[in-house]
Amino acid sequence: MYSWVMHEFLVAGGVVESLVKYVSESGRVVKSFRVVVGELSMLDIETLSNAIKTLITQTALRNAVFTVEVEPASIVCGTCLSKMSFNEAMAGLNTDAKEVIHFIPDLVGCYISCVKCGSVDLKVVSGRWVEVRDVVT
Repeated sequence: MYSWVMHEFLVAGGVVESLVKYVSESGRVVKSFRVVVGELSMLDIETLSNAIKTLITQTALRNAVFTVEVEPASIVCGTCLSKMSFNEAMAGLNTDAKEVIHFIPDLVGCYISCVKCGSVDLKVVSGRWVEVRDVVT
């Protein structure tokens, strides 16, 4: 449990630090922002939200309203351009394969192929990152 909390606090620190830098450089007051967390990031949303709430109290962001939400992961075929959800793509795999792909998503083409054309030219195109979006000043 504690290693998860530590991870969320590190990510929260990065989010807050980037926004504090923005405030410092722009001279603007941030009223609200949205943090989008990729499904594959393995972050606990509640813990991350609480960490951000704790960290902004001592900054110029203390009055900002924010939300934290999950972005579903999706995969695109480089051959036929069909798109599938990460969960849809993982449906028939055993637990070991799912775990490998979860930790190293770029290996998805080693374990599955496109449901439409059979290609293994697959790429995870969403749900991997943590981003600050919709900053309102």
